[in-house]
Amino acid sequence: MPGGNPDFEPAVMAMDQNGTLLWWSRLYHEITPAGDTVNSTPDQYLDALAIDYSLPQQNSFLVVAARCHGNNIENLWEGNQIAANPSANGFQNTFTGTSGNIHISWLGKIKLADGTLHHSTYMAEYAEGTGSLGAAHPDPNLDGWPNPNTGWPNVNTTYIGKNRIKANGGLSCWNEFVRLYTPDLSKPLYSSLLVGAWDTLTQSGGDNVRLMGVWKTDSSIVVIGKHTGSGAELPLQNIPGWGNNNYNGETAILACLRANNFINSDDQPGNSTSGISDDPEKKNGIICFPNPASDNIYVRSSNSSVDQFRLSDISGRILLTLQTSSNNAIVNTSIISDGLYIIEGIDRVGRKTGSQKIIIKH
Repeated sequence: MPGGNPDFEPAVMAMDQNGTLLWWSRLYHEITPAGDTVNSTPDQYLDALAIDYSLPQQNSFLVVAARCHGNNIENLWEGNQIAANPSANGFQNTFTGTSGNIHISWLGKIKLADGTLHHSTYMAEYAEGTGSLGAAHPDPNLDGWPNPNTGWPNVNTTYIGKNRIKANGGLSCWNEFVRLYTPDLSKPLYSSLLVGAWDTLTQSGGDNVRLMGVWKTDSSIVVIGKHTGSGAELPLQNIPGWGNNNYNGETAILACLRANNFINSDDQPGNSTSGISDDPEKKNGIICFPNPASDNIYVRSSNSSVDQFRLSDISGRILLTLQTSSNNAIVNTSIISDGLYIIEGIDRVGRKTGSQKIIIKH
């Protein structure tokens, strides 16, 4: 490095099946806007890798979770300064504030075919009591949360590992949380702590849940982990019949998190990237089209004994019931809110003849 100084930095590389190098990509920059090569003084680390299979292979991305220890202009790539994607803008483009001796995380999406960076964002929770907060973020889903790219707030150490994130609440409390971003990393769709009741000032009662894994389905985020056996217990609700409503030391935890704004049929195992699978066997005797739908859904059953169709939400609440004498019906969805729903066929004695998930999106 310049001046013979040591530097500790990460890179990602790809090889073919024979071990031949295809490409390598540095996750940080050491050339200033003036063109000078300097040390990127913060140490950076690589914490996790995952392949995004939602696109065809030639367009797939490698998702990289990295981390920097220290604040400096020459650091991991900013979300709004990506040469291959000039219009990109990450939710948190850079390391903000004046706290240097902390670790904060970074997410990047690299084209799997050639190693080109296309999207990135830093991930760091605000320090308790920080000033210099930005204006409210324009996305209504964030409910007035300060836009990280319009202020310069101090942040706390925030680690992202494979399938989990944890943040230092200030003092000595670590709380783990789940977050889902848009594909371009420009904003979070969902973010939730999984922790018992805790005091944000004294940290009492926190640091009591360890997350082990996350799985995204078409309508939910499923999380597994364990309670540490100390601190306040994680609140429980909607416990299934096989579940347990009593903690016993380091009890395992299974959580299902749902919100209408991250419903995506492509996330369901076995579904195609073009929408809900049109394999008749997967429709269980019912065909629904179009799917997703905005105004009307045409429903047809292959079972001649069907007497009615029911439209329910994912909690099982029945919203509409339509009688049929010809194995088909038109469901008016214009007054139904956006989200994931289920259409069931019911025969004359009340037995279910088939079901199909549908998406309503106006």
